[in-house]
Amino acid sequence: MPISSRHFGIRLSVLMPCLVTLLVLSSMTMPGCRLMKKKKPVPKARITTPTVVRDLPSQLRGTIGAEARIIGNTPTMVSGIGFVVGLDGTGGLTLPEQYAGHLEREMGLNGVNVSNDNPQSPLFGMSPRQLLRDRNTAAVIVQAAIPPGSSPGDSYDVYVRAINATSLEGGKLWTTELRIGPPSTYNDKQAHIIGKARGPLFLNPFAEPGVETSGITRNIGRILDGGFVTAGTEIQIILDNPSHQRVRQMVSAINAAFPARVLDRSPTARGVDESVLFISIPHNFKDRRDDFLELISHLTIDQSYPEVYAQRYAQALESNAYLANDMSWCLEALGERALPQLRPLYDHPESAPRLAALRAGAGLGDPLSVDGLSKIAINGPENLRVNAIALLARIEDSLVPDKVLRGLLESDQLNIRVEAYEGLMQRAINARKRQLARNIGGVGSVNRAAVLSGAMDQQIDVLARVQLPADPVRGVSRRLIAGKFFLDIVPIGKPLIYITQHNEPRIVLFGSDQHVRTPLLASAWSDRLMLASDTEGGPIRLYYRDDKKRKTYSHPDVPSDLPSLVEFLAIEPTPGSVKRGLGLSYSRVVGALYEMYDDLGIEADFTTEQDQLLADLLASVKPTDIEIRAEGPEDSVTMIPINDPRSQVIDRQSGMTKRRTLLVPINPPKEDLVPGAEDQPEGQPEGQPEGQSSDTPAMRDE
Repeated sequence: MPISSRHFGIRLSVLMPCLVTLLVLSSMTMPGCRLMKKKKPVPKARITTPTVVRDLPSQLRGTIGAEARIIGNTPTMVSGIGFVVGLDGTGGLTLPEQYAGHLEREMGLNGVNVSNDNPQSPLFGMSPRQLLRDRNTAAVIVQAAIPPGSSPGDSYDVYVRAINATSLEGGKLWTTELRIGPPSTYNDKQAHIIGKARGPLFLNPFAEPGVETSGITRNIGRILDGGFVTAGTEIQIILDNPSHQRVRQMVSAINAAFPARVLDRSPTARGVDESVLFISIPHNFKDRRDDFLELISHLTIDQSYPEVYAQRYAQALESNAYLANDMSWCLEALGERALPQLRPLYDHPESAPRLAALRAGAGLGDPLSVDGLSKIAINGPENLRVNAIALLARIEDSLVPDKVLRGLLESDQLNIRVEAYEGLMQRAINARKRQLARNIGGVGSVNRAAVLSGAMDQQIDVLARVQLPADPVRGVSRRLIAGKFFLDIVPIGKPLIYITQHNEPRIVLFGSDQHVRTPLLASAWSDRLMLASDTEGGPIRLYYRDDKKRKTYSHPDVPSDLPSLVEFLAIEPTPGSVKRGLGLSYSRVVGALYEMYDDLGIEADFTTEQDQLLADLLASVKPTDIEIRAEGPEDSVTMIPINDPRSQVIDRQSGMTKRRTLLVPINPPKEDLVPGAEDQPEGQPEGQPEGQSSDTPAMRDE
């Protein structure tokens, strides 16, 4: 049967898709044809980072310290080469060229040269070389330990030692740049400048000015609060196992626990990458840096269920005594949400959980911890009382600590009295700050807005610290004397004179009867200072010969009460001024008081603060040996000592001029005594009066 063209077209249209499909499938099976053919994956080498797991108690899992390490949490040692002026003919000795060249260059950069045409200037017409040879100047090494996490503007104490002077008495340090590490001259490799220092020197106040005394060094001094940070030091948290997610969780946890306030220049935590966080210490923790770092280390990363973690930590605190310290920090790091679990432990029958809970409660400012801490502060074991007093002073929402601390001012133990004073003074300053904020905020809407926003916190803090009227609740007061030091009055308990050696220079007078004893005959400094009174209650005559100014002062009737006498000794004698005075420095005033005490002119105990500055510096630059590795196969490995704080800069007896770091321990460990130090009484700090240690008060033997 013939096929019509119409039928053929229909069948062809039906068969065409099938034919095309068959052609495509057949082409895919043809050799050499790669259409629609997938490549087999080529195996690649994979680098796997081992997961770091720390061997810690299970209760500490999930804290920052369990997954990361904190670096930059120790003081940074800085140093520089400086120039001191105002000496009394004890400087200008031979100076090694490396120091002379460095100081000449620095002076030239700061405009000190023969072209100085100001006849009123002490530098008139003098070249840097002439200044270095002047008997009233000296080159010095300046060292300091900058606290961890310091911000620009933070202050610190400075340690100074002469290179070419026998005494630094009366000296004042010109502004000196401080770099990380040991001191270096301009031709050495230069480290970063992170601080500066300047100001009058505080020398050993118990040595006679201008007289060499056995065991007392006059070419070492310090500047209390004389350094300031120019470039901040940051603390870093380094994760054991890098993770962007974990970094974000840590940043969130830290900033939630320690939110930034007005005086804080940046958030507390900032993530940098998958491994590193930067930490800034909040302003309200500047005096408690170690506590802040402990809290960061024990902070729980997961902040979703704080109550669950608080219960877990409290149970561990109660059942495992060896975890008491760690659990205490973990609970405090959780904040106020941990208080319901902490409070039942304040009365725990066992001492370890009770003390750990009270410490955490005090850190959180819980008023309910006052009762337990008060019992320890008043009648507790000797080794716990001082710590309990310090914790008690932190609790602001209660007046009970003020009553307890005032009672402890009458203790027979001087360390208890001093710690109670420190706590009361800080509480009085905080109360004064709150009062100033209310007074300033009540003047006008602008001031009120500034106070509420925190913009005036720094000014209020300075005002409260400089001048503190007699506080009726805490019984302490303060005033600034001649811009040189603070005079703190504590009119409670037996008479006591307490001298500070770091941060703010302070003379603290304890007792209600703060008077000079008469009749009196007291002398100091080879009779250059003399006080005399012939009868009980009679006038006190004073004679003083100032060899430096070549002047003699004679006063027929000086104040007999100690606060007024201290002010008289410090005020500068200005012609035509209503107030009289001798213009003595802080160290000279302290020395005069000690000589009067030693001559039975003051009926009081006399004690000085422990030397914290030197302890920090010695911890920062421990003597060690470093290994100098071989450059080639034929070279040998050698060991060289660095940063020995007991070495002299210049050993003038042997003629050596090798540079050294300048820390000399006042009270070195017995096994580390320097050669020739065996003659010094054991436990006797260099520069202290005989019979008085750096942390033991001088007690009069009646």
